[in-house]
Amino acid sequence: MTTARERPGRSSVLNHPRMATGFDQVFHALRGKRPPRRADLPGEPRWSGDFVAPKVQGPRVRLQEFGYAAHELNHGYGAVDDTALVGPVQILTPEGLDCLTEVCDRLESSAGTARFITTRRVRSADLMSAFINNMIRDRGFLLSCSRLAGVPLIPHPLRIPTVQINYFGADGRSDIVKWHHDGMDYVLTIQLNSYEDYDGGRFSYFQGRADEFTGAHEGDPRIKEAPCGERGAALFLHGSRIFHAVTPVTRGRRVTLVVSFFCPYFARQDSNTFWHLAADDGIPATVPNWLRLKWPVRDPAMDYSLRAGSPVITWDDLRD
Repeated sequence: MTTARERPGRSSVLNHPRMATGFDQVFHALRGKRPPRRADLPGEPRWSGDFVAPKVQGPRVRLQEFGYAAHELNHGYGAVDDTALVGPVQILTPEGLDCLTEVCDRLESSAGTARFITTRRVRSADLMSAFINNMIRDRGFLLSCSRLAGVPLIPHPLRIPTVQINYFGADGRSDIVKWHHDGMDYVLTIQLNSYEDYDGGRFSYFQGRADEFTGAHEGDPRIKEAPCGERGAALFLHGSRIFHAVTPVTRGRRVTLVVSFFCPYFARQDSNTFWHLAADDGIPATVPNWLRLKWPVRDPAMDYSLRAGSPVITWDDLRD
């Protein structure tokens, strides 16, 4: 399988827009935002644990290869949180992928527009679909994702950004994902169609430290393209430490599901910042979830899992 590190991207992607920072980020947060719309999906497919593909493994790139030093990584419990990127992998069976695609297609009518990072999307999709809610809280699915990341993961307890569906089309719009780093540390993107269905829409990333991205230049070999052209291709990314973007779709339609995770054991090192989240969802929607996330806990694995409505994943589970 071709790995992400073997495919340099086109240098013209550096002309792609970049997310707002500083006062512009605060301005986005202050603008009024509508709460996510709820959708009624009668008769949607039922999730089954059998939809998780067996033996989910893929090529791995570590954060040290992005220029991060050992002391900058999370350490604990006999492990180092050093996974930067894994994939592409197939994390769902063909039947599971078909069901997920059907659900995401039906939710498209609820998609709203945004200007901060992604132009057209559905936020908090797990609150809108029982299938997606049960998928991301399925123990087998979480174990597969945790083993890719190398740390125990649960769905992110912030809820609004936990699951996002991105829709890209070539029907007169300019649907893009700007150059950005995520507010979340652990992010999985599942591609719901293939390169045969569209042109453009390439996932590009900067293989360097996030604080070095402003120094990237035309022809920079650190700009790479992840080969996610196969339907069902899933890419795990340490999103808060890696600048990445998606180029405009010039033909056809591209849909991706993005799941954000949380490691309870490294909760104190979580990279989320209030203004990054508020710029996407607005201050009123962010404050309550942010306060709940920062509320003191005694048993991180149990307490945060309960907040996320998730099974508890432990370090021992990763060693089984």
